Amino acid sequence: MRGLRLFICAAVFLWPGMAHADEIIMHNGDHIQGRVVSLDSGKLVFETDYAGEITVDWNQVSNLTTEEPLEIRLKDDQALKGKAVTSTEGTLTLKPESGPPAPPIQMSQVIQLHPPKPPPAWEWSGRVSAGASKNSGNTETETYDLDGELTLKKFPHKIKAYAEYHRETSKEEVTQDKGLASLNYNRFVSEKWYLFGNALGARDALKDLNFQGNIGGGLGYQFWNSKQKNLSISLGPNYVYERYSRKMRAFDNKDYREYLAAFWNVDFDIWIFEDILQGFHHNDGTVDVQDGENWQIRTRTGLRFPLKYGLFTSFQYNYDFVNVPADGKEQYDAAYIFKLGWGR
Repeated sequence: MRGLRLFICAAVFLWPGMAHADEIIMHNGDHIQGRVVSLDSGKLVFETDYAGEITVDWNQVSNLTTEEPLEIRLKDDQALKGKAVTSTEGTLTLKPESGPPAPPIQMSQVIQLHPPKPPPAWEWSGRVSAGASKNSGNTETETYDLDGELTLKKFPHKIKAYAEYHRETSKEEVTQDKGLASLNYNRFVSEKWYLFGNALGARDALKDLNFQGNIGGGLGYQFWNSKQKNLSISLGPNYVYERYSRKMRAFDNKDYREYLAAFWNVDFDIWIFEDILQGFHHNDGTVDVQDGENWQIRTRTGLRFPLKYGLFTSFQYNYDFVNVPADGKEQYDAAYIFKLGWGR
């Protein structure tokens, strides 16, 4: 029993020295154990168990050792990474993950240091909204409008999926039946510039359009990216294929048309009054590179009014224009839509 008691006492006595901790040695001989938080503007922030975070002058530190690697920047903007190991007074020696320690660095040359940042995680945001109305009596109509959006981000990647559907009947006759879905992938090559790929599928029964498919890619630029406002523009080539329910004189008596087009896309949103009113605008379109008369544009513009628990109401104006439509069809469709939705 006496031996056991001695072992326990020794373990308790030696435990602080055995615990994993970073250590700084001051010029006055003080030893402080804890964890490096950061170094900037000549101030070292060090977290201890007994005093929380403390701040010391970097020029008063004689030596530093760490249990984990640090990311370090020198006065000449050189960036280094490694675990700080025992070194001579006034110098810092880094040991990389593999290989021998690097030559000592004068501590006076170090202007920033911090633990490595954790790898970025995927972030997601999304929303879904719906509007419906029904009239009976002299006017018998039913209208349904649905849309949803999901965005996944982890620099340098951004993926955005979008879908919408609209249906209307009047006295049991279908007067609107159309929908679309799109998928966009952005690969950022810098903070602002990105390469993109996109695909879109759409149909519109009242325009005799059984299917429209777009696929392409190109270059984009992100002007703003924040919670307060966002603006991005994309440009590039697209292949467009359209299949119709009947042959069209406007399409050389064929029930389809396909062409290479120049594609553009604009996405913009801004909080006009923070947490009270948000404006948004989406605009995309294509122009046939061989026939400039064959072009089309799609816009979604509106306002969102946040409520509680992620709920919001929105008022939206949709405008679709096709310069060369199917035989006997109008060039444009326009709609004013009021919806209730949820998002985060």
